[in-house]
Amino acid sequence: MELFQRRRWICPDRVAEGLEAFVAQLDWIDTHTGLSMAGWRAEGHPGGLAAEPGAILATTTYHDHGWFLEEVARLQSLRNYGPVNEATATLTVGVDTFERWNAPMHLPSCWTLGDPTFRQDTGPDAEISHIATWSNVEGGEGHVTWFPDEDKTPAAARGGVRTERWRRIH
Repeated sequence: MELFQRRRWICPDRVAEGLEAFVAQLDWIDTHTGLSMAGWRAEGHPGGLAAEPGAILATTTYHDHGWFLEEVARLQSLRNYGPVNEATATLTVGVDTFERWNAPMHLPSCWTLGDPTFRQDTGPDAEISHIATWSNVEGGEGHVTWFPDEDKTPAAARGGVRTERWRRIH
């Protein structure tokens, strides 16, 4: 299984409008493609990318990366997608970030991110050896990520760890 994540930041003075456009975009993608997108709003955490106001995250999981690339290419070619994508893009600031992660061995095929919230920690792979981690494929070179159930970062990994908390909005 792979996990795809796209982070964006809504203009701080247009958060409500930006969230509405983001959810509408994900609805459109779900209706017109085989992708099943989830949308998240940052709950914020000092030091994480999600600490910035208006941080949003789109996620999906899949088992075949070739299929994923074909579906994204098909999405980009759909005539009516441009205005939907542009409606969200005009309300965002900065540069979008993309990350792709390979699941740890023996992850159940029914695995999903938490609902209605999840916490994600990301840090250098050399510091994490005692927990199951997702390996980076794109966008977070030299890092691994994990999704702790409890509210504690492993003591061996406190330095250089990005912690984010997200609440589902789509």
